Amino acid sequence: MKAPRLLILALIFLLSGCALVEEFNFFAPEPEGPVDLNTITRAELIELIESLQPEASLRVDFSLESFQEALLEVSQSVRSSVIGVRPIGGFLSTGGVASGVIYKKSADMFYVVTNDHVVEGATRVEIVYEKNGLLFTVPSRDVTVLGTDKTTDLAVIRFRSDDNFPVAPFADSYETEVGEFVFAIGNPLGFNYYGTMTIGIVSGLSRYVPNSEYEVPFIQHDAAISPGNSGGGLFNINGELVGINNMKIVNNLASGIGFSIPSNTVQRIVFDLETNGSVIRPFLGVTSNIGISDCGQESGVCITVQTGGAAEALGLRNGDIITGYKLENWGTYIPIRTFNELREAILNSKVGDRVSIQYIRNQETQITGYAPLGVHPND
Repeated sequence: MKAPRLLILALIFLLSGCALVEEFNFFAPEPEGPVDLNTITRAELIELIESLQPEASLRVDFSLESFQEALLEVSQSVRSSVIGVRPIGGFLSTGGVASGVIYKKSADMFYVVTNDHVVEGATRVEIVYEKNGLLFTVPSRDVTVLGTDKTTDLAVIRFRSDDNFPVAPFADSYETEVGEFVFAIGNPLGFNYYGTMTIGIVSGLSRYVPNSEYEVPFIQHDAAISPGNSGGGLFNINGELVGINNMKIVNNLASGIGFSIPSNTVQRIVFDLETNGSVIRPFLGVTSNIGISDCGQESGVCITVQTGGAAEALGLRNGDIITGYKLENWGTYIPIRTFNELREAILNSKVGDRVSIQYIRNQETQITGYAPLGVHPND
């Protein structure tokens, strides 16, 4: 135990008192005689010491202060884009309130995305917002529900106001990763807790919840959400809207399992709701067994082709393995590893979009041309 200490002390002495030359090659062949420490530079001597004490080379560069600053910036930049939604009549008519996110404005008109179940059956809707610590109401005469969609649990509201509100920027949810920090902002348990912000991480992607009425590729996360958070925002560390919160699993066996509708899906659906008041789903025309490797593939979706869809027009066959999905205006193919990811890609497309598929046939990767997506038979 004493010998290494003596060597280190000797090296430290050399650092402080020896005349050092500039060149020394640690990777040169080992000399036959003893090494002359007087020929080692200061930097090389420090490296030698750290090699003798590996723990000395471990450094932590993470700054809690910079992380705190990022949290404050998220709160200050987008917290006011999350407002209160008070339906009158309908599902939440017993005094319940919820949340919504302002995603667009035009002159004095503001566009809000919230959940369908928030405004379901409501005869009127009021908007509630906070300013200088006080709550204000936009009366229902200035609020219009533009459209709703049960399948994705989304709704679009437009309201008029002379006040100015920030617009939440959308994230690209395809770039969201498991383990990424996220922040839920909403009104849990009502307006006494207006604008509550909670922190968590992304726990999973493309989660289709079993026995759920929603056809949504949810983002799963563990940021605390409660009744009243419905329709509120899930944001990333850059203050971008990752998703719209809509539900969590509540039972005695589970905790911290919340779900958010991903931003790419939100953008696709609100476009239809603004334009048509309803959603028309696109149709690729394939089926597959979820989570089963029917073709022996390690990744991708082994398909059965349906009649009358874009897949048939593209020349796909039963047993082909889809591995990529691309619209004509996209730069690259989205990797497709599971059927849930394929469902998400189709949902995030519009009727009439021209699609190309990357697939494997006879162990060879191929790509199709382009064909337009048709209307889903159920629509």
